[in-house]
Amino acid sequence: MVKIIVDSGSDLTLEQAGQLGVEIVPLHIEHEGKTALDRVEMDPDTLYEKLANSDQLPKTSQPSPAAFMTMYEKFPNDELLVLPIAKELSGTFQSANLAKSMSERDNIFVVDSQQVTLPLMVLILEAVAMREKGWNARQIKEALEAMRGQVKVIAVVDTLDYLQKGGRLSKAAAIAGNFLKIKPLIGVQEGQVVVLSKARGKKSAIQEVRRLMAQDEVDLNTAIFGYTGQEGTEDLASWTEEILDVYPFANVYTQQIGAAIGTHVGPGAKAIAYRTK
Repeated sequence: MVKIIVDSGSDLTLEQAGQLGVEIVPLHIEHEGKTALDRVEMDPDTLYEKLANSDQLPKTSQPSPAAFMTMYEKFPNDELLVLPIAKELSGTFQSANLAKSMSERDNIFVVDSQQVTLPLMVLILEAVAMREKGWNARQIKEALEAMRGQVKVIAVVDTLDYLQKGGRLSKAAAIAGNFLKIKPLIGVQEGQVVVLSKARGKKSAIQEVRRLMAQDEVDLNTAIFGYTGQEGTEDLASWTEEILDVYPFANVYTQQIGAAIGTHVGPGAKAIAYRTK
């Protein structure tokens, strides 16, 4: 049997992981001298509360090789497919590989997903579907590596304050951008977070999302919409409807984005992930 192991940077909830038969190794969240396990000891709602009430941004760090080794040892007789967030964004990939080397097992397959959060979830859903079809871990790994470049994410950042707090933007640029209602549109390409475009105002931002999607041959099977912020605080209805009017996806999911991305962009961001043909 194939066991699928991911990290919490995928933003699967613990309940979803159980339903899918997926195991989660949590990232660490560090804030004000304390460390908590992502989604185990600190849920996203608590994270966003801390973001709102502190000038010091929480930081995320990768699980240790020992954490992966502990997970591997739980399944001594299974093939293991490990699908962490992009190695360019975290040391999680390295930890998973170090644990594989220490285990001296040849049935552990670690995939460089080149993705994080929603697009990583797309790959996880694909991996689960392949497993259900009876594919072995090596076959799934090869298929995911061929597919990862077809998975896209477009996110609209609501405020520039958190990019400024995290040192990714000057204070002057953040103030000017917020005053002009600049909304950066970001994506992930080959493991790197990139600025895809910029829009001025929310209405212009959704139009720009649709313009960017029009450049792709969109696979209408699955879309995952996401938001940063506390659960229930973001109304995605009008945003998703404007996309679904043009792209009638067969399967639509809505997901709260957690620590790996949320600490950098802050609350109020909205995103869509999908596959291209």
